[in-house]
Amino acid sequence: MTELAFEPLDEARRRRLLWAMPTGLYVVGSTRGDGGPYNLMTQSLAVQAATEPCVVALAVEAAALTHAAIEASGVATLCVLRRDQRALVRRFVKPVEDVSYDPGGRPTALGGAEVALAPSGAPYLLDAAGCLDLSVLERVTFTSHTLFCCEVTAVAVADVVLEGPASARTAEILRMEDTKMSYGG
Repeated sequence: MTELAFEPLDEARRRRLLWAMPTGLYVVGSTRGDGGPYNLMTQSLAVQAATEPCVVALAVEAAALTHAAIEASGVATLCVLRRDQRALVRRFVKPVEDVSYDPGGRPTALGGAEVALAPSGAPYLLDAAGCLDLSVLERVTFTSHTLFCCEVTAVAVADVVLEGPASARTAEILRMEDTKMSYGG
């Protein structure tokens, strides 16, 4: 067996190893509050960070529209997708411009995908495998990103996540490796 040895930092090797790390692909819903604007954004940097209270951390690029919205409102949603929804994540790599509203001014579709509002007022995908409604507790600011540490305040889960053995349930959830996308480095 070859022993690992640290060498001077090599950018190409660092990127290659970071790209190899298992990563999910999600969609974050956001709003500035008070009736919009609403946005959905493809997200790969999300992880459960604590159990009491239940905290999920989202690393959001500082220049992103979603970052400004979460800063303003203090809320977001995190949608977990099914593997058959891999094309959906490409729709939300740029801010949403196509928004449909009901007569009461609530969004019904963002980027052509049906949405509703979570209890927090942030939008979520109606067809997701599941969704967490989040409220920001803490922020850790870096140059490129802010890590929003959010309490899970509500959850909506589809049957695909609830039924069958654990291995079958998680096999249906979208991951970065299911796409040609990469992030990190």
